[in-house]
Amino acid sequence: MRGVYLALCLALVLIPLVPLWLWTRKRAKAGTVDRPPFIRVALLTLLWLVVNAITLGFMMWADTVNGVAG
Repeated sequence: MRGVYLALCLALVLIPLVPLWLWTRKRAKAGTVDRPPFIRVALLTLLWLVVNAITLGFMMWADTVNGVAG
């Protein structure tokens, strides 16, 4: 069950990074990269990290409550 938890948390981190990377790469090739888009990308990345931390914490709590850990 922990493998499923870890896979979900990994997906929460990686899934949003791929579109952000593609978007930034497209903007860089077009020569339209400026400061506000990078700030937006940084804030979105921070938001996803917070979601990941909350989800992992919830899953650890659920694991403890269900007695699967021991």
